[in-house]
Amino acid sequence: MGVRSPLAHESPGGVPIATEERYRPGSLADLIEMIIDGWQVDRLHYADDCAMCDGDPHVPAAFIELTRPDQGRYGICIHDDGKALSHRALISLFRECPHIWKHRSAARIHQMAADVPMATPYEQADWSEVVDPFPGALVFSPGTLRGVDAIDQTRSAGQITVALTTLERFRDGARLRFLIQAPEARKRRQLQVIGLEVTDDRGRVYTTVLLDENHDGSRLDGAFAIGPGIPSDAGDLSVRIAAIGDPKKESDATQGPWAFDVQVTHAVPAHA
Repeated sequence: MGVRSPLAHESPGGVPIATEERYRPGSLADLIEMIIDGWQVDRLHYADDCAMCDGDPHVPAAFIELTRPDQGRYGICIHDDGKALSHRALISLFRECPHIWKHRSAARIHQMAADVPMATPYEQADWSEVVDPFPGALVFSPGTLRGVDAIDQTRSAGQITVALTTLERFRDGARLRFLIQAPEARKRRQLQVIGLEVTDDRGRVYTTVLLDENHDGSRLDGAFAIGPGIPSDAGDLSVRIAAIGDPKKESDATQGPWAFDVQVTHAVPAHA
C-alpha cells in the first residue's frame, strides 16, 4: 500500500478518507506504522476468501478498521501472501518514528552527540524575575534542563500521606512532582493542595502554580511549577503544605503541615 504518514489529512492512498472504499489492501508493516502514528483499532474481521487480492481471490484475509479523532476511519485488508514482518523491521519502525519515546544508553547518547556541538549548561547565578505569563512562558525541555534532584520524601498527617518525588530544575523555573494518598476514595477537589509555600535557605519565596494532576480514587499525583529559576547559591528548599482538601471548603480540609527539606545539587557552572 505504501503508507504515507497518517499525520497528513488524507489517507495513505492520497485520497480523502471520506471518499475511499471501506478497506484498502495493506501489509502488517502498514498496520503497525498507523498504530505508531496514533490510529486505534476499532473493528476486526476475517474472511476465508478475499476478492480484493489481485493474485488469488481465494486466499484468506484479515480486515482491520482503525480510527483517529482528527482523521476519521480507515480500513486495511491484509491477505495471506506468505510474507512475514521480521522483528528487525518492526524494531526499525519504532527506532525511526519520532513519536515513540526512546530509552538510550549513556554510551549511545554520547555516540549520537559526538559530532554535534553542544552548549555548556549553566545554573542561574542570581535571583531573577518570574517569567510572564507564569507558568505559560516556562520552557520544560532538554535544552533548558539544569538538573534533577531525587527527593523521595514522605510525610503523613491526618491519615493523608504526601510524597515529593523529584525536583526538575530548568533555566527559568522548576517542576516539583508530588503524590497524595488518602485512606479512602475521594473526589479530585477533596485532594487539592492548599497553602503551598516554597522558600530557600536564603529566605527567598518562590511562586508556585499547579501544572497538572492525575486523580485515581484515593490517589492524586501531579506537578507544581516553581519560579523563578533556582539560583546557584540556593542550597536547600523548604516545601510546606498547609492543608489538603476542597479549596472552597477549607474548614473541612485535612490540616497539616506536611513539611519537606529538599537539598539542591548544583552540578554545572553558574552563569550570571
